[in-house]
Amino acid sequence: MAMPHPPVLLAPQNPMENDKDTQKLTFEASSMQYQPNIPSQFIWPDHEKPCLTSPELEVPAIDLKVFLSGNPQAISSACSQVHEACKKHGFFHIVNHGVDGKLKSQALNLLDDFFSMQLSKKQRAQRKVGELCGYANSFIGRFSSKLPWKETLSFRYCADHSSKTVEEYFVNVMGEDFKQLG
Repeated sequence: MAMPHPPVLLAPQNPMENDKDTQKLTFEASSMQYQPNIPSQFIWPDHEKPCLTSPELEVPAIDLKVFLSGNPQAISSACSQVHEACKKHGFFHIVNHGVDGKLKSQALNLLDDFFSMQLSKKQRAQRKVGELCGYANSFIGRFSSKLPWKETLSFRYCADHSSKTVEEYFVNVMGEDFKQLG
């Protein structure tokens, strides 16, 4: 069977890193299934792995309609729920946010398209050192072992509704063909 993507675990292209001990690997989730072996940097100790019998996580739902009601008690309660969800789980699910379902679906499809691209294309949007926006995988700058098995695409919030920050980012780093991702 032909592999649709090149191998996903790569040494960095940074010429400053010549020491084999400091070289780190890159993780590409879309092609991991084609790897015959998992590098040791991605293997976590048994005592830190999730158990097979762990209960299913109930994702905390935060009702934004209640938050937007203007009722101080409701707002305080919603803030407490967010705080608790972040402490306990690190994430939550927003409901009644008013975002059009078609727009949500389109955004998720475009994200699927992005993360399905070959690593070389995704790396055109690679987050630069010291910046908060862009593509990242493995957090290779922060860890040398027990590497996270994830890829992220991050952007900052801009309260200026006329701003096209994300759209401009994709056009600038990946080209006009990627404007729709923004």
